[in-house]
Amino acid sequence: MILRRLSLSLKEQNWTAITIEFVLLVIGVFFGIQVANWNEERQLDAHRSAALSRLHAESEAAITYLEHRIAIITQEAELRTEALRRLSDNDWQGADPADMAKALDSLQYAPAVAPPRAVYDELINTGLYSELGDPRMREAVSAYIAQIGWVERQIDYVRARLVARNEGRTFAGERAIFDPASPRQTRVDYDLPALSANSGYVANAIQNNVSTIAQVEWTRNLLESARAMCAEISRFDGQKCPETTDIKP
Repeated sequence: MILRRLSLSLKEQNWTAITIEFVLLVIGVFFGIQVANWNEERQLDAHRSAALSRLHAESEAAITYLEHRIAIITQEAELRTEALRRLSDNDWQGADPADMAKALDSLQYAPAVAPPRAVYDELINTGLYSELGDPRMREAVSAYIAQIGWVERQIDYVRARLVARNEGRTFAGERAIFDPASPRQTRVDYDLPALSANSGYVANAIQNNVSTIAQVEWTRNLLESARAMCAEISRFDGQKCPETTDIKP
């Protein structure tokens, strides 16, 4: 409509009308661009808000996962302390054989620590992560993710050391037996007094325990990093983080 009137004014050389129509045309284009930009920004804000909400939910899931993991390894650590004391003193009176076997088993492995991080990886891949929060929030999230990688590398190192330390070694007092009720249909049967009398086994168990103590510490530090991440995300989405659960060190 404006273009038709502008064309007609040009034919008639009505310069006043031409000026008015041109100004109206420019204003119309300007407002059209502004509305398009506003709609695009509104959509991006919705994407940011949804992404922050999902990232917050993932941080809560990570905290829950790590708290549960720490509860398990803390209980195992208590059993290991008792088992190593009894092993060193050859004092098995009143000991629960199943608990002692569980403690000695736990000295032979380094379980993975794998809290959820799929949302973070998706946001990185789509490029939306850099649009979220502020540098302080993103630094907290990135620090947590970096710490996951650090813990993974440490656990890989511990596993390699356990393999190198125990490969080809057998100790009098422990033997693998077939157990169809076990997930892998095998378990280790321990002759506890015989193991106490085996100085090589005692020394090996004490060395392996150093690594398990470190794993507990690494997981606790990762939990604190996850809590810090959640608190930073909360500054933007307004959602509360899980209350801190007291877990004995």
